[in-house]
Amino acid sequence: MAREVRPVSIDDTRHSNAPGTGTSSGQGRERMVIALVVEAANGGAAVHVADLIRGLHSDQTVDLHLVASIGERFDSSILNEAVTSLCTSVHRIPMHRTVSASDLKAFPHLLHCLHRIKPDIVHSHSSKAGTLARVCFGQWRHVYTPHSVYTLNPSLSRGERTLYGMVEGLLGRFRSDRVIAVSEDEANHLRESLGVPTHIVETILNGITKPDLVSKSEAREALALSKDALVVGFVGRLEFQKGVDRLVRIASAVKDRGLAHVVFAVVGPGDFASAANMPRDAIPPNLRLVGPIPDARRYFSAFDIFALPSRYEAFPYVILEAMAANVPIISTRVPGAANLIEAEDVGIVVPNHDETQGFADAIVSLVKDDTGRRRMRTNCERVAERFRADRMVKNTIDLYRRVLTK
Repeated sequence: MAREVRPVSIDDTRHSNAPGTGTSSGQGRERMVIALVVEAANGGAAVHVADLIRGLHSDQTVDLHLVASIGERFDSSILNEAVTSLCTSVHRIPMHRTVSASDLKAFPHLLHCLHRIKPDIVHSHSSKAGTLARVCFGQWRHVYTPHSVYTLNPSLSRGERTLYGMVEGLLGRFRSDRVIAVSEDEANHLRESLGVPTHIVETILNGITKPDLVSKSEAREALALSKDALVVGFVGRLEFQKGVDRLVRIASAVKDRGLAHVVFAVVGPGDFASAANMPRDAIPPNLRLVGPIPDARRYFSAFDIFALPSRYEAFPYVILEAMAANVPIISTRVPGAANLIEAEDVGIVVPNHDETQGFADAIVSLVKDDTGRRRMRTNCERVAERFRADRMVKNTIDLYRRVLTK
C-alpha cells in the first residue's frame, strides 16, 4: 500500500500502488524517501524528470514522491499518468515562474507537503522550485538542479543579474547539500560567477532513452512536409529564450539566397508570432508552424538539419534528441551544446548574438555539403550512445547516497 499523505485541500494528490516505506530494501540498503519538487515541468526539464522518475522507480531502494506545479508549465503529455503513477504520491500546488505575491501562497503548501512526506532528500528542479524548496526547513537534505541557471540569460539587466545571482549564490552556499549542473559550462558558472562552493557543485550530464523514431516518410506526412524538401527543424517552447525571432530572420535570409527547396519546420507550444514580436502574416513562407505534437522526438527523422538559435541553455535535451536521430545540428554558442558539437563534429556552432547572418550562412553551407552532412550523421550515431538516461539516473542515485552518508 502507498504511504498515506494527506495534503492541504488545494493539492491534487494521487497515490499509486507502490510499496510503502520500510527500513530496508531487501537488498541490504536503507530505503531512501525522495521528494522531487518541480515548477518548470515542461520541455527538457519535464523529459529529465520523467526519465528520473522511471529510473528511480526501478530502484528498489527508493520511495518516490512528486510535488509539481498547477497550470500550463506542467506538460501532461510528458509527465503523463503512466509516469506519475510510478510515484508513491503526487501533489499539485500553485507555483508560478515569475516572482510575485503568489509565492507566498505556494510556500506554505509546499512546506506542508514536505512535512507530510518526511523525505530524506528534497530534489528541486528549476529556479523557482529550487528557491521555494530550499527555504523550507526540515529534517531533510537539499539537492537542486537548475536546468540552466537563470543568470546564464544574456538579456538580464545588470540589476536583475545581481539580484538573481545573489539569491542563487546564497542558497547554493547555505541551503544546498548539492547543486547539480547538467554541463561543465553551467558548473563553472555556478562556481566562478555565483560563488557556490566547489564541493557542492557536481556535474551530471543529461541522458535520454533511445527514441522510437517513425520513418522519414511517415514523419514528413505527419508534419505536413514535402518529401522532396530539405527540412531544417526546430523543436522547443516558442519563447524569447529559444530565439524564435532569430529563426524568422534566418529563414528569410535563406529564402533570399534562392534556396526554394529549404523549409523550416517549427514544432512546439506557444504563440510564435508573439514570441517573434511580429504579425503572423509577416512570417516567411518557407517557415512552417507545426505546433505542439506529443512525443515530438519521434519525428526528428523528418529533419535534415536541426537549428538551435537559443540565447541561453545549460545542456539542451533537443541536442541529444537530434543526435539520437542522426540529424546534424547548427547551434548558437550556448553552454553544453557548443563544446559537444565542436568536439564531436556533429554540426556547426555560430556566434550567439542577434545578428543572424552567420547562422544563415552555416545553414546554406551545410545544405550544399552532402558529404559533410553524411559525416556528421555518422558522428551523431556514435556520440549519442554516451548520453543515456540510465547513466544519468545511476549517477543521481549515487549522489543521493553520498549526500545522506556525509
